[in-house]
Amino acid sequence: MSSLIKLGASNMITADSDEPLHVFDLPQIYMKPTGTELIQTLDLVTIKPRSFASSAHDPAKGRAVDPTGLTRYLTSIIASPLSWLETDELREAIWDAAAARLSERSGRTAMPAMSRVFAIPTSWGEEFTLTLHEPSLTSDNLGMKTWVSSYLLSKRLHSLLDTTPPQLVPSTSTTPTPNRTLKALELGAGTGLVGLSFAALRGKSAKIHLTDLPPIVPNLAHNAALNIELLTKTAATVTTGVLDWSVAPATPPTPEEQYDLILAADPLYSPDHPQLLVDTIAVWLSRGLDARVVLEMPFRDAYLPQIRELRERMMNLGLAVVEEGEETGYDDWETAEGGAVAVRCWWSVWGWSEKLR
Repeated sequence: MSSLIKLGASNMITADSDEPLHVFDLPQIYMKPTGTELIQTLDLVTIKPRSFASSAHDPAKGRAVDPTGLTRYLTSIIASPLSWLETDELREAIWDAAAARLSERSGRTAMPAMSRVFAIPTSWGEEFTLTLHEPSLTSDNLGMKTWVSSYLLSKRLHSLLDTTPPQLVPSTSTTPTPNRTLKALELGAGTGLVGLSFAALRGKSAKIHLTDLPPIVPNLAHNAALNIELLTKTAATVTTGVLDWSVAPATPPTPEEQYDLILAADPLYSPDHPQLLVDTIAVWLSRGLDARVVLEMPFRDAYLPQIRELRERMMNLGLAVVEEGEETGYDDWETAEGGAVAVRCWWSVWGWSEKLR
């Protein structure tokens, strides 16, 4: 059965819902379409980043459009003076949208700033939905992109940690230590997906502090604010702040200032990071019986030595693996053939070895 898409009073497109539109089905510049028609058309051809959850060959799109000739079509809009439109503001909006559609087709790094929605499973059969803002990606702000290891860890949290529906957790119920709220710290939080997922899962039984470097923290705080309705509903306590692993605290934290749980996803992208990360864990992790570190990181060829070093340093610190495993996700990059990039990741839960005997 065909579906009818109306793009304005003068231009109608009829196409089967399972078949892509052809570029000639779109409003052509020589026909002087209205500004509304052009805006709606440019919205139709918007490309969203590939889903982490799928290995499908095509990124998610609003309405399928055959890519043949689409770049030329978008270029024709940018090159046109659009002189028949009434205002400069409308012309600028159309040129900007057409340029954005071209950028999206130039790869993940060319995509403009975006908001992404993530569904996080729970142990009680529901899902939380988190919205995260990601600025346009450049070589110096890779920490403001959501990486597949963060997505995989966020999905795994409900099975790694003892969680119950936040709205059903009594105010006096805490884990692991009775009569005390669980304190959690995320290192290298990036966009905040892992920490915000933990907050939504644990609700009022825990507090989490999300940390990263100074350029990243403003967007991290912005993402916490974006999800305020969910965090309020689950009575979660979330704070954000700067924590530079290379800078030791002025005074060592007291046991009351240390954390029962430390989370980190994809934390190694420099040869210095294994030592910096483990030294930071040594400072901030509680020595309590049930203190835990939960890590997830991809097996990138360039950083396999850093993963081995991390293991050694964690064990030398006195930590031991409580549980570990491997899983595969699909990052929002593409291979040269247009397929999804499969990423094998290692997740692990660590505790103090002398406490595990």
